[in-house]
Order: sequence, then structure tokens, then C-alpha cells
Amino acid sequence: MMTRGRIVAGAALLLVFGAGPKGQAQEPADLGAEAPAPPEPAPTWRFKLQDRPVKVVVLAGSIGAWPKQPYAERIAKMCKHVEVKNLSKVGFGAFQLRQRFKQQVLERLGALKQPGNEYWLVFQGGLNSVGTPERTNHDIREMFVLAHSRGFKVVGLSLTPWGDESDKRWAGVAGLKYLRATTRVVDFVTGALTPAEALGEFAGRRAAGADAAWQAEEQADVAVDLYRSSLRAATAPVRDVEALTRKLEKDRGWQAAHAGLDVEARASLLRTEAAAAAEIPRWFLREELRSFDHIHPNAEGHRLIAEAACPRLPASWGCECPTLPAPPAPPAAAERPAPPNLLLLLYPPWLRVLLGWPEQPVRR
Repeated sequence: MMTRGRIVAGAALLLVFGAGPKGQAQEPADLGAEAPAPPEPAPTWRFKLQDRPVKVVVLAGSIGAWPKQPYAERIAKMCKHVEVKNLSKVGFGAFQLRQRFKQQVLERLGALKQPGNEYWLVFQGGLNSVGTPERTNHDIREMFVLAHSRGFKVVGLSLTPWGDESDKRWAGVAGLKYLRATTRVVDFVTGALTPAEALGEFAGRRAAGADAAWQAEEQADVAVDLYRSSLRAATAPVRDVEALTRKLEKDRGWQAAHAGLDVEARASLLRTEAAAAAEIPRWFLREELRSFDHIHPNAEGHRLIAEAACPRLPASWGCECPTLPAPPAPPAAAERPAPPNLLLLLYPPWLRVLLGWPEQPVRR
């Protein structure tokens, strides 16, 4: 049960962060095309600390913009050579964050840069646009290329766990859409996907060509997987796989979509999908780390984010990291939500959306 103080704090934060219909957590939005960011006044901020030669811009959505001891503030305290400017913005997806980086940083770089300093971008966005993961990855990749071309190095912090049984987006097998979309963005930022897997049709926009290996400027110099970290509810009870199997088995749309498979192959796919859906609660944010909803970590969650990132940060930052227990072994391959088979490209749009491959309108 929530305490009175937590209820009051949550109500205050909702005024800042907002909520969707019927109180549903606002992020992420499933937009066919992400709207441009609204115009902002010309920036006037600047770095001020002469004794901190590592200049860091943090850019994220509302998780990064969290007002109470956010991870950006904690990193600045842990790392004695670092000055941090947090430019995170509530409600922004990957495309809007890329615009913000250009307008708030790159367009006035001459006024910000000083000889002898290091410049870093810490990026942890994309949840607001995660419903279209390939386009989100394209916009993040474009931002990384831009940052590198202007003398920044990049720390990529992955998306954090999110979701709850009360959120209809995660109900039953339909929740696999969000699990797979989130994982696709996470695995791009952490360098675990090929360009084709991460970008889909957007791979053709790469200067190196769709089939070329990743170029150094397209990826983070340092990547931190927060999705498979201690933030995740890894020991949460799983759903009833038999009930999910029966429900999916009776779904006429699912059966029609797989009518071309033989009986054995269809039964195998049915078991695989039901088992994956049963595991979904173990990819949610731990309840004790939630603030006013299942998306935004509380102050303790932000502490864990900073502590997970700290050991990976460059030596030049002068970070003094807390002594932490040994990290758990990496998840087995079977534990990672697998991307859909390429045959799904031939399926109708509604099925691609269900299984995490939404239609991708091309933005010019």
C-alpha cells in the first residue's frame, strides 16, 4: 500500500510528467511518425567549472529529467573531473532528442568548447518512441554520428525495465510487442545487433551502406546495459503458461496467420510464444524501485543506474565507484527475447505490430 507521502509526491510529479488515458503511464507513445520538437528559446547555458575538464551532456526523456537525485547528478558527484549539463526533456522520443542535441549543443558549440577539455554525450533516451524501434534506432544512430563528427565521445545507457500487469499494453501475448521493441532498442545501444537487425529498412540510409559492418562513429564508445541489471524484476512470478497457450490456441487471427505452417511447426511456435509471454513480468522494473508509475525509477533506482554505469566510465572522468557485489552472469541466449523471423516481413501489418515489427513509415 502506498504511503500518504508517496501519494502526494506522486501527484506532484504527475503534474510535471503527465499521464495517459485513465491514468496509464504516459511513456511510450505509439506514434506513426514522431512529431518535431516544439521550438525552444536560444540556449544560454554554458559549462562553468574550470577545475573539471571532462564536460558531459546528458540527454534522455523523462527518466533522465527526474527531479529528485537523478542519475546525472549522482554521476557528477561520483566523478571528480566531470561537469554535467542535463538536457533531458519530458516526453521526448529519439527524433526529438536528436533535434534537441543539435539545437541546444551543436549549434553553439563554439561558445561551449575550450581547448584541453574532453566532451561526452551520455544518451539514455528512446522510450517515448519505442513503439517504432527501427526508426528509434535510426535516430539514435544519427545522433551518435553527429556527436562523433563534432568531437564528442558517447556513453550509451540502455533503456531501463518498465511495464506492469495493470498496463493493458502488456496483457497476455500482446505484451511481446513491447518486450521485443524495447529489447531491440536496448540491444542496438549495447552493440548486440547487426545493422539489419537494428535498423530494418533504415539500414539503407547508412553512409557505409546497408550491408556494411557498423562503423565506429555509429556506436557508443561506452555502452551500459541497464535493462538486464539489478533494476529488473528477475525473480518475479511468471504468468500461467498453460492459460496463455490455451488463449493463443483459440485466437483465430493467430491461427490464420500461421495457416501455412504444418501442425508440428505451428504447435512449436505456439509454445514458444506462450512461454515468452509468461516471462514478461520478469522484464518489469522492480516494484520497490518505482516512483509514481512503473516506468520512472525512484531515487533508489537512480542510485542503481549511476552505480551500474560508474565502473564502465572512462578513467579520465576520475570516478570513485561504490564497492558492489559481483554482477550476475549474463543471461543465457534463451533468456533474451528473440527478434521475429524474417518471414514476418510477409505477414499483414496487424500481425507485424503484434509481434513487435510495426510498419515503418519513412520520414524525410
